[in-house]
Amino acid sequence: MLEWFGGGGRAAGVTVTAQTAMRMSTVWRCVTLIAGGVMGLPLRVFRRTDNGGQERADDHPIARLLRDGPNDEMSGPDMVELATMAVMLQGNAYTLIRQARNGTVTGLDFYQPIQVSPFRSNGRVWYRFTNLDGSQEVHDADYVIHWRGPGRGADGICALSPIGHHAQTIGIGLATRDYTATQFERGLLTNDYFTLPDGITPAQKEEFRLWLEARASGVANANKPLILQGGADWKRNAYTAKDAQLLELLQYSSLDVARVFGVPGFMIGDMEKSTSWGTGIEQQGIGFVRYTLRPHLRRFAAELNRKLFPPVGHRRSEYFVEFEVDGLMEGDSKSQGEYFRLALGGNQLPGFMSVNEVRRLKNLPPIPDGNAVYVPPPPAPAGHNGGPPLDDDDHDASPDDPEEDIDDEP
Repeated sequence: MLEWFGGGGRAAGVTVTAQTAMRMSTVWRCVTLIAGGVMGLPLRVFRRTDNGGQERADDHPIARLLRDGPNDEMSGPDMVELATMAVMLQGNAYTLIRQARNGTVTGLDFYQPIQVSPFRSNGRVWYRFTNLDGSQEVHDADYVIHWRGPGRGADGICALSPIGHHAQTIGIGLATRDYTATQFERGLLTNDYFTLPDGITPAQKEEFRLWLEARASGVANANKPLILQGGADWKRNAYTAKDAQLLELLQYSSLDVARVFGVPGFMIGDMEKSTSWGTGIEQQGIGFVRYTLRPHLRRFAAELNRKLFPPVGHRRSEYFVEFEVDGLMEGDSKSQGEYFRLALGGNQLPGFMSVNEVRRLKNLPPIPDGNAVYVPPPPAPAGHNGGPPLDDDDHDASPDDPEEDIDDEP
């Protein structure tokens, strides 16, 4: 039942689901960080050109859907972010492709994993969608964009659930925080105990317990003194939160959760083992894009291309979608300047970007004659100083030439 409602299980005395896992700050940070990183990348539609290149097709109808609004309830980035969050927590998310009778794509409706049940029938994969009003629709896989995480489950259709496979790791973090919160709720009396004189009745013991809870529990009453009478004695255990290694356990559980999602420690606020200077953090950030975001981007783009621009026979479509990751790979202004200098053909080397392409990346308007890519001129012939080439008969003899002083013999 827990798996059907979004994966998870019971671990360390707490129930771990996609909803309860997000109560842990590390899970929240990792999921929103990855989802925000994917959402922040432009999702472009490109057209393949005859010369083997590609050009942006921003006016394509699907480009407008992905950019502006796939449906009436969200924008394109919203859908990408929601899909990524669902994949990070439950491994799967779904988008139903709405089409007109002539096959034109008119909308992309997003569904949470709990609303969709994939199944196989007659060698094909089908999806049963449950709408918010309770109605159901069944659609072939060709009309469904299945956002997946890594791996496949036993059915061969759905990806593995991170929450379900790492419920113990997340459960330890949740249980540790619940235990710490309970300590604060009880004030400073968590490790305290009282001895009462002999001869008191059970009713008196219960009355003393109720008075103590009302008088001394809670953070607000933590520093208020207690006045005991009748021979009662207040003692304290030597067992403290430090002995329980709560701080170490909290730190370990946070790093363990970050390890599950592939997020560097400095991105969740753990700077103990990370340098906070210069290229150390910058290189770790680039590594996050390469090794954490890029696999998700490749899977998402491949699924979008497979469903939105399917091949016709053995011929691939003229159009395709792709995430532009250059924005997340940018360094500081000095590094960007050096990169663009080389891209434009610095040091008289062949360029691979035009001036207008660079200006477009920096949100600047194009300039006239700015679309050409720099190609260095061919090298001059040996001994040529830059002037027009000279014939052999046009060369003057050098003043130091010994043949200059020899008269021609008859």
